Amino acid sequence: MKYTQLELRLKTKDNIIGRIQNIWFIASGVLATLFNYYWHGPEVHAWDLRFHIIRNILRQYFAKSLPHMMSNDTAPTIDFEFIADYIAMNNLPNRPLQSSIGYNQEHNIEFNSKNCVEYNVPHYGLSSDKLNQMAELDKQLAQTGHPRSISCQVLVSTQSEFANCDPNCVLGMGPLDPDERIVLYFHGGAYCVGERSLTHMHVFAHISRTTGLRVFSPNYRLAPRHGFPSQLHDCFMAYKHVLSRGFKPQNIVLAGDSAGGALVVGMLLLLRDMKCTSPSAAVLVSPWVDATCSGDSWTRNQHYDYLPALPLTDPFHPTRMFYDAGRKFSPAMLKELQCPLVSPVFGTDLKGMPPMLVQMGRNELLHDDIEKFVTKVKHDNKNGCVRLETYEHMPHVFVLFDFADAAQKAFSSIGSFVREHN
Repeated sequence: MKYTQLELRLKTKDNIIGRIQNIWFIASGVLATLFNYYWHGPEVHAWDLRFHIIRNILRQYFAKSLPHMMSNDTAPTIDFEFIADYIAMNNLPNRPLQSSIGYNQEHNIEFNSKNCVEYNVPHYGLSSDKLNQMAELDKQLAQTGHPRSISCQVLVSTQSEFANCDPNCVLGMGPLDPDERIVLYFHGGAYCVGERSLTHMHVFAHISRTTGLRVFSPNYRLAPRHGFPSQLHDCFMAYKHVLSRGFKPQNIVLAGDSAGGALVVGMLLLLRDMKCTSPSAAVLVSPWVDATCSGDSWTRNQHYDYLPALPLTDPFHPTRMFYDAGRKFSPAMLKELQCPLVSPVFGTDLKGMPPMLVQMGRNELLHDDIEKFVTKVKHDNKNGCVRLETYEHMPHVFVLFDFADAAQKAFSSIGSFVREHN
């Protein structure tokens, strides 16, 4: 098949020319930010210069690293295997985790026969079918002696009770005592970026610091190479693996941001419907609960957030890439995207949720979708299990701006919430 030629702004080969291309891509954004900040003043007075620079680099990355002017009809002619390699080659810059903040170790999770699963959730229709196809494939691989695996980060803060412990001990995958509590965190990144959770190491360290718990983060498969529900299945299997190591459901806090927040809700729905014991609590930071992006805030807040407001007809829309890359958008796809495992906001039954903390920024594109989701969860769970915190002037997943006062307040709130639901 002849693929469409694409004009790409970032490197396609890891050579000197490609590196210069990436340096200029970032430098041009920084220079434009400096000019606008000092000539026109801050866009939001609550943001300092550092905040403006990082927000604008993120905006440039998400808006301009892929050609977002292509028509819906071109989708089948795009080589998304190449796009997956391009995204991996140009992943978001990672801040090294300093030993004064935390330390981590990456482990391998093997999906062996004892952890294989059958998703008895036929009411989710096509999503259920896809999940069971993936589960059956994993079962076959395990039975033939070639089990599939993913990696998992284990991280602790040096400012927690583990500070003086042997790193080789506290960074293992097993419980340190029979009743140890942990945070199982699913990172965000539109299901496409965040390879090996490296973009979130400082977030994990802050959460470990304020909760006093170790943070486990499975590195689920990424789109567009692996479409829905690969990510949900990997997270479910990682949860089963953690249980098999000796952790108890009531000692696990599920957490996630953006796409990871949607994965948390999808996990909770599956656990509930399969009559499994739910974790003790859930923390959602800017959860992407509506893959159709239908809320009014997608228009109202596009000047402030770093996420671009793209039409679903764009083949490079994150929804298109994670759900079924290369397929044309259609009314049929729109209906599929309204499955609660894809877009929890469309769930008609959100009962049985554990205590849940939801945090969002006032200025983020997902604001209205998140607000609608929280309203539904509150309606379906009369025990007041949901707490919504809205942070003024903040964009999507503002905890990534961990130097900001709002982010530090959010981390402290997460710590208080987790201790409260011990």
